[in-house]
Amino acid sequence: MNHGRRAACGVQRAAVSRATCCVLIGTCSVAAAIGGRAQQASPPAPKQLVPVAASTLAESPADYYGQSVSVVGTVEQKLTTLAFTIDQDKTKTTGEVLVLATALNAPVDPNSYVTVLGECVEFTAEIAGRATVDLPPDLVAKYRGRPAVLATSVLTTAMVDLARRLPPPLTPEEDAFDKVMKRIGPGFTALRQAVSGSEADTVKQQAAALKASFGATTAFWKSRGKTDAVKWVEEARNQADAVERATARGDWDAVKSAQTALGQACQNCHGAYRERLEDGTYRLKATAAR
Repeated sequence: MNHGRRAACGVQRAAVSRATCCVLIGTCSVAAAIGGRAQQASPPAPKQLVPVAASTLAESPADYYGQSVSVVGTVEQKLTTLAFTIDQDKTKTTGEVLVLATALNAPVDPNSYVTVLGECVEFTAEIAGRATVDLPPDLVAKYRGRPAVLATSVLTTAMVDLARRLPPPLTPEEDAFDKVMKRIGPGFTALRQAVSGSEADTVKQQAAALKASFGATTAFWKSRGKTDAVKWVEEARNQADAVERATARGDWDAVKSAQTALGQACQNCHGAYRERLEDGTYRLKATAAR
C-alpha cells in the first residue's frame, strides 16, 4: 500500500514538473515573441557617419564597406551626369573612389574639392544595375571590386549640396502668388513697427496695402478650392479693416489687438500650406496644388 502511494505520488510530481516546465517554456516563448515584435517595431538606429580620407578609402576599402562615410577629396573624373571619381590630391593620383549620386542639380567641377556623404560599398555589376547613373560596360568593368560611395550629399567648398533635389519650377499662378506673399511679409513687419510707434499715417498706409494684397491672395486660394485658406485670408483682411478704423479714432489698444489677430490669421494659413525648403526658402506645400 505504502509502496503504491509513493509510486502514485512520484507520477503526480513528475506530471506537475512537466506541466510547470511547459508553462515556463510557453511563457518564455510568448516573452520572446513579444520582445521580437517590439524590436521589429523599433526604428533602426541611424548609422554613425565615419570621416575618411579618399586615399585611405581607396587603399583599405574593406574596412569601410557598409558604413556611412564622409569623404573629402578632389573631383578627378566626370564619368556621367551622376557619376564621378574623387582623389585625395589634385596634383597627383593616390587612388580614385567612385561616387554615384541619385541626383545632381549642378555638375561637379574637375579638380574642385567636395565632401561626399553616403554609404560605402564594393562596386559590382548588381550595384551598377540598381544605380541610376548609366555607366557604360567598360567603366563597370573598370571599377568592379573597387570602393564606391552611394552619395546622399555632395557638398562644395561653399557648402552647397549638389545632390539636393530642387523643387519643380513655379507655375505662372504660383509665381504671381509668391510675389504677392513677398509683399505681404515686409508689409506686415512695417505695420507692426508703425503700430508699436503709434505712427497713425504709416499704420493706415500699410493696412491699406495689405488689404489690396489680401484681395489677390483670396483669388488664388479660391481657384484652388481651399476654403480654409480663403477663410483665413478674409479674416486677415477684416482685421486690416479693423486696424484702419481703430487708428482713425485713436484707439491704440484696439489697433494692437486687430494687428495681433491679423498676424495669427496669416500664421494659420502658413502652418497649413507653407513649407520651408533645405535652402531656407519657402514654397507651397503639395497639398496646396490643384
